Amino acid sequence: MRLWRLSPLALIGVLALGCSGGEQAEEDSAPTEANCLSVYVVNYPLQYFAERIGGAEVDVSLPVPLNEDPAYWSPTPETISGYQAADLILLNGAGYAKWVGRVTLPEVKLVDTSVTFQERLIPWSEGPVHSHGPEGDHSHTGYALTTWLDPMLATEHIRSIRDVLGRSRPDQRSVFQTAFERLETDLRALDERWAAISATLAGAPLLFSQPVYQYLIRRFELNGESVHWEPGEAPDEAQWQELDELIARHPARWMIWEAEPLPETADRLRVAGIESLVYRPNAVPPEEGDLLAAFDADLEAIEMALAGRH
Repeated sequence: MRLWRLSPLALIGVLALGCSGGEQAEEDSAPTEANCLSVYVVNYPLQYFAERIGGAEVDVSLPVPLNEDPAYWSPTPETISGYQAADLILLNGAGYAKWVGRVTLPEVKLVDTSVTFQERLIPWSEGPVHSHGPEGDHSHTGYALTTWLDPMLATEHIRSIRDVLGRSRPDQRSVFQTAFERLETDLRALDERWAAISATLAGAPLLFSQPVYQYLIRRFELNGESVHWEPGEAPDEAQWQELDELIARHPARWMIWEAEPLPETADRLRVAGIESLVYRPNAVPPEEGDLLAAFDADLEAIEMALAGRH
């Protein structure tokens, strides 16, 4: 499916029902629901970014159930109708949310927020068929999906969001710009913390429980190898054997997980000299806080673990 770069004139026509224009709204003003831009997204990072930048001007929807991976989830016909009726549909790019290519959505409303860094997408065709919950079996092919784990690529996402919102609400561009700058500062701080972690590691081997950290690994030049372990499932003996073979050539002391592993898994890893750490990709909303708060909590635990290493 061709992803359209929104032009100012076409966007104004599409978004005729926007928040009331004219005078610039106060940051704390709350337009009525009918006047807000209806924005549908395909993952939580895009929801968070759009809400941070759009504020009271947007009503952002992410209809993915919390127990499903948005990258492989398939919406119902009713949910597709919600996307079709939205003012804007924000896409992650990199082939994320493959269902988008199988349904009819108004191209004039589609916004690929990765359009400025297409050449920096990471091709990915490694890994056996496996599952991430109810969406069923699949393999990771095409491009690595979790682009936002590189804070600098996340900044490109939010720049695209700022631009499209600014074209739809020209009188609010300064508000969107201010919100963009604040979020950009937060992402830069995240980038700096990861850079410090990378310096502390100094090339030490790491393990990752899933091959979803490619952009993080590339950005901070981490010495990482990935397995295909689910945090809520006990690895079988074949997986443990594969791990033994992996650590023989890649003697890692830490494994970074998408979520807390089972206690028995963490205990057995500890016996092998490997401590479990968590850095959630947050493709769905975290149980507590927001995207950056969740990243902050996980980073704090990682920093403490590395500070205590021998």
